[in-house]
Amino acid sequence: MRKFVVAFDLPKRIVAMRCRVTIVFFLISLLSASVQLLGAPDVEYLGPEGGDVRSLAYHPEVPERVFLGTADGQVYVSNDWGRRWVRLKPGIGRRELVLDALVVNPADPDELWVGGWELRSDRGALYRSRDGGATFERIELGIFDSSLRAIAVSPADPRRIAVGVNEGVLLSRDGGRTWERITRGYRSLYNVHSLAFDPRHPDTLYVGTFRLGSKTENLGEKWVPIHNGMFWDSDLFSFQVHPNDPDVLLVGACSGVYRSLNGGEQWTRLRNGIPDAAKRTRVVRFDPVNPNRWYAGTTEGLFRSEDRGESWRCILPDVVINAIAVHPGDNRRILVGTEDAGILTSEDDGGTFAPSNRGFAQHQVSAVASRKEPSTGGQVLYAAVAAASGLGGFYYCREHTEPSWHLFSEGLEPGISIRMILPSEQGQDVLLGTSRGVFLGQPGRVAWKRLAGTERLEVFDLAWATPDSGEVLIASRQGLFRYLLRSGGLKKVAFPVYDRQVFCIARVSEGGKWFAGTEMGVFRADESEGAWKLAVEGLPYVAVRDLLPVGGRLVAATDEGLFYSDDLAEHWRKVTTVFPLEVSVLSASDDLKLVAAEPVAGYLFVSLDRAESWQAVPMNSAVSRITSLAPWNGREFVAGTVSEGVVRLLWPEAEVTAAVRSGPHETR
Repeated sequence: MRKFVVAFDLPKRIVAMRCRVTIVFFLISLLSASVQLLGAPDVEYLGPEGGDVRSLAYHPEVPERVFLGTADGQVYVSNDWGRRWVRLKPGIGRRELVLDALVVNPADPDELWVGGWELRSDRGALYRSRDGGATFERIELGIFDSSLRAIAVSPADPRRIAVGVNEGVLLSRDGGRTWERITRGYRSLYNVHSLAFDPRHPDTLYVGTFRLGSKTENLGEKWVPIHNGMFWDSDLFSFQVHPNDPDVLLVGACSGVYRSLNGGEQWTRLRNGIPDAAKRTRVVRFDPVNPNRWYAGTTEGLFRSEDRGESWRCILPDVVINAIAVHPGDNRRILVGTEDAGILTSEDDGGTFAPSNRGFAQHQVSAVASRKEPSTGGQVLYAAVAAASGLGGFYYCREHTEPSWHLFSEGLEPGISIRMILPSEQGQDVLLGTSRGVFLGQPGRVAWKRLAGTERLEVFDLAWATPDSGEVLIASRQGLFRYLLRSGGLKKVAFPVYDRQVFCIARVSEGGKWFAGTEMGVFRADESEGAWKLAVEGLPYVAVRDLLPVGGRLVAATDEGLFYSDDLAEHWRKVTTVFPLEVSVLSASDDLKLVAAEPVAGYLFVSLDRAESWQAVPMNSAVSRITSLAPWNGREFVAGTVSEGVVRLLWPEAEVTAAVRSGPHETR
């Protein structure tokens, strides 16, 4: 099993990487002209189920049909009010777009509007489906391709559609064919976060920005600030106009929940029952059946008022709420979209909530591993889920055909980040390399316990000295260490002219050699001698992220692509058919099919002949960025991803055979 040693945030070299991606597409076209390349593998999404939900919207005529937007550009649909979810394919065809805006046109329920903002820039995009999500088209907004966080369709005139971007409000009066900015000249109307039309007056529009809000009664000819009674620096996340009484407004803001009874002229902060710790309110909703019942989704849970906001009661605590849907035909049925926990549903008027994530998996997985159970011979799969809540941690699964995941984080500290999973080759023990040391445990049996003396180590990689030695090597930000499990002794390994982080560690048993990947390249040591020396002839001065022995060959994943050595790191050669990208993950299956992944452009590099030749496999939007890889059942791989949990990768045998026969890509 191999691991991911780069943090989830992209490196500071992102601008340079984008230039390299352009080169990649050019090289792909040259290679494909003469050689048959492998296509993207078949992808099976294994879970764990749950994750981040950003938006919800239901079909107005068939409310059992619910749409869901994620933080990675994916749209799901449920046809049974959230019991089962299906990813729309191809969807919008774009990754790393946070879909905070999801609206169904009330006059044409097959028309679905989706908008979002990029995670790592100030750009965004708007999409429309005319066939209920089967296909989407991008709606061009000219120069206004910035972050898009709000969409509103006028109930009184559905041809009028407003979207909120960084530069203000864009309006279409003809169903999306043409657009104009209607906030020009109003500098207070930048960075729009929420929008709402008056249901009876199509010329009246409310706007919430990152600092307070405004109102227009003539579609932008004149704007009036509406924030009397609000905290001066309030970010207005959610804006709702009461469908039965349009003078009644409800707003969810960073400073709490606000109500206006006179069209926004005066606001009252609603605090009776909402503690100050829960003031950050991401979403507000009116009950579609009971006009006196209102909802507020906060960073501390879901609150409900039965008396038009006069008093509130928490009905779902300790979870971050991003979206709320109440069934218009039976308001006892409630869906909430959360961070980390996915969809939670109530069928008993909020008395109880239960997860409802079948088919929906949007977790961040930072490490993945697999092994055969010594007792049964069956496969077991391990995954580390990164989450801000208590739902993150260590998961394991023993059922491959119908994965059933179990959370086992007993003994792990809240907020800890698991970087590496190392199962024992002979027993039930599993080691975890984390941001706060090394932990030892037995999933489902023995709670995790940190190895004494490792609490200050930020671990990137782990390796057994020998299968039965009871000694483990620890590659960390603080350097390389040896740890004796029996005695509890921790000893730092000394390198010549280097005393910084070590990203990876590997052993070639035939030659009795150890190799360590660092910012300077590769260090090598003989087991018998113990002394380390720098072995970088042929390597650029570059960070080595992963090392993988393949027979007599050692492969290195670096910030400048793949390199290999056939003489135990004495000399290195560059794999010329692998682009100069930050390759950071290596793995090999039992039949020695090799896979290398790079986390920025979304490419896999595959070798079918023991690293003798390589082929580039563009993943496009088939799966989110790969963070870790592990072999599974001989010829398959499982991968941890940034946003879609664990996936299974499998190339059809016929395609592999055709690629082999088409001729190798020379590595030299």
